[in-house]
Amino acid sequence: MRRSAIHERSSIHGVSQFMPERAIHYSKESLLTNKTLGAIIRRWSEFQALSKILPLISRGVNLEKKINRFIKLYPLYYGLVGDLLFYIAIDTLFLTSTKSFSAAQIVSISAISQLVCVLLQFPILLLIKKIGNTASVRLGALCILLSSLFITFGKSYYFVLLGIMIHEVDIILLNASVVALENNLDLVGRRGDFVRVRTAGDTAYSVITMIIAFVVGYMFNLNHYLPMIGCVTTCAMGFALSFFMKDYSNYNKIFVEKKKGRVKIAYGKTILLMVLLFSGAYALMISGQTNGKLFIQETSLLDFDIDKTALIISAIVCVSRIIRVISNISFPKIYRRYNKKLGVALPTLLSLAMCCMVFGSFISQVTVKIVMMAFGYSLILFIRDPYKIFTQDVILDNTPKEQHQTLLVLLSMGTKVVTAGMGLVFSAILLGAPMFAVVTIILAMSIIAIILSFIIYKNILIGKAQKSVNT
Repeated sequence: MRRSAIHERSSIHGVSQFMPERAIHYSKESLLTNKTLGAIIRRWSEFQALSKILPLISRGVNLEKKINRFIKLYPLYYGLVGDLLFYIAIDTLFLTSTKSFSAAQIVSISAISQLVCVLLQFPILLLIKKIGNTASVRLGALCILLSSLFITFGKSYYFVLLGIMIHEVDIILLNASVVALENNLDLVGRRGDFVRVRTAGDTAYSVITMIIAFVVGYMFNLNHYLPMIGCVTTCAMGFALSFFMKDYSNYNKIFVEKKKGRVKIAYGKTILLMVLLFSGAYALMISGQTNGKLFIQETSLLDFDIDKTALIISAIVCVSRIIRVISNISFPKIYRRYNKKLGVALPTLLSLAMCCMVFGSFISQVTVKIVMMAFGYSLILFIRDPYKIFTQDVILDNTPKEQHQTLLVLLSMGTKVVTAGMGLVFSAILLGAPMFAVVTIILAMSIIAIILSFIIYKNILIGKAQKSVNT
């Protein structure tokens, strides 16, 4: 037993003596294999994580490219669908000489279409929220194309009326493109570019209408339908571009159920007062532009015959269109410099414009008088587009996204209601008073707008200051 035990120990000792290098080799090889497997597992985990991240990065890059394309095409799209191009320059002339409509029929078309537009504001708003901004933009572009076709080829009063009514629907749907622009810019962290891009759209529209103003008369003389063919063509181009106007945000479709309650508007009373102020002030700009031109015409007829007066009015209109283009080009820089101060400055410039027309009419020197009144008229064109863009930017920047469509519709509807109301009142005044009385009333109302602007924008600045303190 002892010998066997000794023999066993010696055998084991012999094995350990003669195999130490091989055992060490095996242990190193095993360690190397474990390290390799660990590295492979780590690389595989990294690869899996990277495979999940890469599609997200690719999707983000593609999204940014699509939004950049949207931003580049937006000004041209807005310029083409902003109105019925060509037609607006010869609307009354086309309807009277080509369609043989009477003045009463033309007035009734305008009145009925405006009434329908006001009545359809909120039903169309619900439609926009239901189908989303993207579909609304395309539907709006289709509406303006159909409108141009009905007006051009419709032979009866009712077909033309239907065309104008469809156009009013397009104006409401066009708000969806403004909201889509704001949402897309916010999505890529470029919300500060809203005013610049919106102004670029108005600039494109102003340039296109200015060019059309110089050639549309010649086109109409060649063939009465030639300008309308141009109208249909530009509308078709706008419809084609609408397929690139897509809202990529989560706010494309917004439909708040009743059980969830209403979404509160930030600074509710102040924003609603701002909507009312814009409706009144913008309506004053429209009325000041329309009645101001008539006032200059009446004043010019006191010193010139009808032919020279027509030349003067044409020259003033052409210059004012150029000034409108300059205004849209320069407004982004002005806005960056003065920002919220423009809320008071723009209504003040409206008062200055009306002052130039009212007090300019008393100047005895004819040339100075016409130049002074023309300056006032052009000043209205200088501030009209910036005031609209400024108001949209302030409202969209200070309210929840869920309320943007509603507020833009309120701006549009309020302007139309106040403009129609002013038109009725001023028409009644003109039955027994000269145009000077109407222009003076517009001046007085613009001064009230300055006071209200000061109060409203002071409250907005106070609200922003309190919000920053709380955060």
